[in-house]
Amino acid sequence: MEKNSKGSGFFAGLIFGGIIGVIIGFILSQKSVKFKDLVAQGREAIREAIEEGKESAARKEAELRGDLEKEEK
Repeated sequence: MEKNSKGSGFFAGLIFGGIIGVIIGFILSQKSVKFKDLVAQGREAIREAIEEGKESAARKEAELRGDLEKEEK
């Protein structure tokens, strides 16, 4: 009778451990998704900043070329 008691305890522990593993896996996967979202947002912000910088540099270049042409005349 003692063998059955040990066997049922083992299977209960196995099931309990499996459930805990699934829960922890789910929690960790959600954090991973959030991290990926943050990385994507950061990349988009960097792309926008680079684009704004290029546009600003182009405007400033046009302004300086205009000023230079005025001085040459």
